[in-house]
Amino acid sequence: MKVLVPAAAFLLLAGAADAQTAPQTPPPRSASDLTRDLNSGPPTIEEYLARPPAATTPPPAAPATPPGAAVQPEPAPARPTPTSPAPDTRRSSIPEPFEAPGETQPPRPAPIPVEPSPAARTAPITPAPPPAARVEPLAPPAAAPAAEPAPPPTPAVAVLDAAARAALPFSVELPAGFQIVTGRPGPDFRIYTIRRGERSFVMVYVGPASQFPIYTGEMVEAGGRASVVLTEQGARHAVEHLFQRAEAPREIHVWTMTLDGADRALAEQIAQSVDVR
Repeated sequence: MKVLVPAAAFLLLAGAADAQTAPQTPPPRSASDLTRDLNSGPPTIEEYLARPPAATTPPPAAPATPPGAAVQPEPAPARPTPTSPAPDTRRSSIPEPFEAPGETQPPRPAPIPVEPSPAARTAPITPAPPPAARVEPLAPPAAAPAAEPAPPPTPAVAVLDAAARAALPFSVELPAGFQIVTGRPGPDFRIYTIRRGERSFVMVYVGPASQFPIYTGEMVEAGGRASVVLTEQGARHAVEHLFQRAEAPREIHVWTMTLDGADRALAEQIAQSVDVR
């Protein structure tokens, strides 16, 4: 057992040495050697010691670098310089494409005037007949709308003469140039206008019930009538009067129109002269 352990260590060292040496071609072996190897066991330590030592090639040593010297980097392998291809001389023999010139229109010949023949100059020009007019059937006339009832005729203004004035249920003193007219009669009343020309001064209502009073002022009863008196700028003006009767017409209402100056005083004078009969 003591002999085998050094032998195993020697085998390991020999194997490492054989791995570093270059392979050598072993000599040819005879048949007796092969027979002996097959019949024998492992070689003994004496046989390993009898073998000549194998030549070993030591690895190349790296060049020593002095301390402090800079390490130069290894130069990079040079890249092959690309070479430009040789110009193709075949293209010089190909003709360049031909560009056609722009299309130009040929000049248009001037029209040759053609004179009409003598027959065409003398032949009269017959106009084409007008198209026949299409007659549309007449639509039936629309029914006329129903006529609206005519308003009642406005009674004409009638001027009362002396006989008509005498038949009135009241009396009045008319200055020169004044007249009494009627134009708005009702079913049971009448309204008279005392005027000069086209200007009205006093109105008189004769009927069952009047709208007295029209003006707003002081109410005064005197001479069998009720009067409305207005005070303006220190002057008193009687502008409205109402007479009441026991028989028809039950009321006679007298009022003045809105006037100024002398016409206002003349209207008050005429209204105060009215009296019942």
